[in-house]
Amino acid sequence: MGARVFFDSFLHRWFEIRKNFPNEIPSFTQIYSETNNEVISESFNHVESERNATLHSEIIAIEAAVKKLNEKYLTDAVLITALEPCLQCAGAILRVKLPKVYYLLPAKPGEGISSYSTESIYLLNHFPTIRLIENSAIKNEFREFFKEKR
Repeated sequence: MGARVFFDSFLHRWFEIRKNFPNEIPSFTQIYSETNNEVISESFNHVESERNATLHSEIIAIEAAVKKLNEKYLTDAVLITALEPCLQCAGAILRVKLPKVYYLLPAKPGEGISSYSTESIYLLNHFPTIRLIENSAIKNEFREFFKEKR
């Protein structure tokens, strides 16, 4: 199963559960096993509901994946997320050695994984493939969410 199938499955699931989190930043993350072609973990943001700025969907999904697999690293996994991972999440992605990261909406300049310095990444001896797959539906959901909140 390739990235396209992961992407289609991700979008279907995102639209399915988005309605369960009307007051939450609409960031959703899934981590897939490339070997088994199955979802290892998934999470929506819990920043607003838990009033905790560190509970990003990527962090929660990574924690669930390493726990489920009982592994320190996720070297056989793909992470797909709605919003480009922030620098906090980028650090976690690099630490668990995720080889592939796909996101559907870029972060503001300087706030996402794509702005992480190459030198910093190379110091960790791991350089994941990072790819933006823009999606207008996701973009509109984020725009509407922040329009209502701010």
